[in-house]
Amino acid sequence: MVTETGQARRPTSFDVAKKAGVSRATVSHILNGQGSRFPEETRNRVLNAASELKYQPSPAGRALVTGRSDVIVVVMPNTTFGSNLQDLVDEVTRLAGLHGLSVVVRFAGRDPAETLAAVMNFRPVAVVNFGGLSRDDQTTLAASGAATIPSAARDEDASGKDPNFLIGQRMAEELLRDGPRPLVFAALLDERTDPFGPARYAGLKAVTDARGLPQPARIEVPLDIVGATLAVDTVSVEGASIGVACYNDHVAIAVLAAGRTLGLATPEDLAVIGVDATEVGQLVSPRLTTIALDNSVLMRKIAADLEAVTKHKAPIQTQDAGREFLTVIQGETS
Repeated sequence: MVTETGQARRPTSFDVAKKAGVSRATVSHILNGQGSRFPEETRNRVLNAASELKYQPSPAGRALVTGRSDVIVVVMPNTTFGSNLQDLVDEVTRLAGLHGLSVVVRFAGRDPAETLAAVMNFRPVAVVNFGGLSRDDQTTLAASGAATIPSAARDEDASGKDPNFLIGQRMAEELLRDGPRPLVFAALLDERTDPFGPARYAGLKAVTDARGLPQPARIEVPLDIVGATLAVDTVSVEGASIGVACYNDHVAIAVLAAGRTLGLATPEDLAVIGVDATEVGQLVSPRLTTIALDNSVLMRKIAADLEAVTKHKAPIQTQDAGREFLTVIQGETS
């Protein structure tokens, strides 16, 4: 279509309605996926007219009508993250594209209220929460009409426990496989918040409590040899073997380097386990024992919830109940 100035004009829903011989309201209902009450012949006329005119609904116009934008906000915790979270964001972006939605990534700030307000300003159709929003925040979003994905009820596995709690338990079980020893949780020394560490420490402590062992110590390890050595030295005891459950593989590698500096033998004096199963952890010597997470389970939940949101249906339960999503990758450090 050409305007009086000779410039191409973007077709509107009025143009589609005129070509199809229907009202603009009918066009709106059918193109927004609410055309089931119209005859198939009417739906086909509208769809064909929209296709021939290359009509694309205006996101801004749809937001004014529905109160929702065509945006999904992915909320990331303001912490360090590796390829696992990056892969999840990439897959969410791909899934959103299949539904004609755009993705905005927002890092959670230090002020939860400020983060929530910023997210709500987008008027998102849904929010994918990777650890930056609390249960109360999710309730507020639901009241505003924005769904949280995965749904709050799915933040826990079939046992009713936080996945990070289960990670802590699995790490403790691996470090205690050959007998009792003092355990330590090695967090990453970083100015940003850590939404995963507290639950992992709680899982570690649950195992030591159940076995009548001392409460795990907690250290903060920077990713430099001097700082890491100082941190590990505070918990190492001459003649005793300790097990260190690390925040991730990078922290675990720093702990191993510190152990070498202190003259500790691995795994006899210093047993270490990481999280994320990174490639670099399998390249160091001794090869790192680590926890691998099966993100496909989480992605199936996200895909099912996204499908439910866009089709205005109740959340679909996936068939992953009881499925093992944590695997110990046995290396040479435990």
